[in-house]
Amino acid sequence: MIEWKSYSFYMPNAIPEIVRLQRQVFEVLHEPLEQVRDVCSHGEFLTRTLRANSDQVKAVVFFDLDCIPLKPGVVARAVGLAVAHGMVIGCAQQANHLEIGKILARRKSWPVVLRKLDSTRIRLCQHLGIDPFTIRNPLIYAGPCFLVVPTRIYHQVGRPTLEVTARADVAGELTIACQEHGVKVKCLQPTYCHTPKYKLGNVRRFGLGTVYGHCIFHAFETTYLTNERSASLFKQYCGKVMSKYGAQPRQA
Repeated sequence: MIEWKSYSFYMPNAIPEIVRLQRQVFEVLHEPLEQVRDVCSHGEFLTRTLRANSDQVKAVVFFDLDCIPLKPGVVARAVGLAVAHGMVIGCAQQANHLEIGKILARRKSWPVVLRKLDSTRIRLCQHLGIDPFTIRNPLIYAGPCFLVVPTRIYHQVGRPTLEVTARADVAGELTIACQEHGVKVKCLQPTYCHTPKYKLGNVRRFGLGTVYGHCIFHAFETTYLTNERSASLFKQYCGKVMSKYGAQPRQA
């Protein structure tokens, strides 16, 4: 049995240069990676791929297309830790739209007057640039931008779906299943973020151009063709890695 397989999923609308740069970074770092172009949902790809490999390898590793390791050996060390200690490893994420949805759903039981007052408060906070929501006990989960799943652990927690559900975004159900079965989930925390955009808990933030654990870079949102900032950051970090570890970006 080989140790692990790494996959990166992308759809037909992905920017070709992003696909090429990620592939080049993995080549420079001598990290295995299979880039898969498909038209299914992200969650469907993750679930299908994990289940297909669950008896073939010791671990399955997923990367988003705009996510890369920043140095050699990152994936091997993560796989080694995850397999040896029986845990899932990934980058910390929080589905803020779902968490806020829960708050707004609870608010529906309030009297009309209180709902109107709270709507006014939310609009005022947004106008002033203040976060109007305090999220209690949010689900912080191992996100699929970089996710290491030992196959033994996947079987142990019941082979859950990694698709979007009413209570979790892509891959969130895996963290929930681990919590229910007493399996540790190690979430790498943001160590730097160029453009903080999303809440992680109620204090920390992640967003465009986030470095996790000093070893993983995730640009976020490069599939949005109008998001030149995110794509530019990804190109910069890929260039730095390839320059540092012995290769220059090749032209398509």
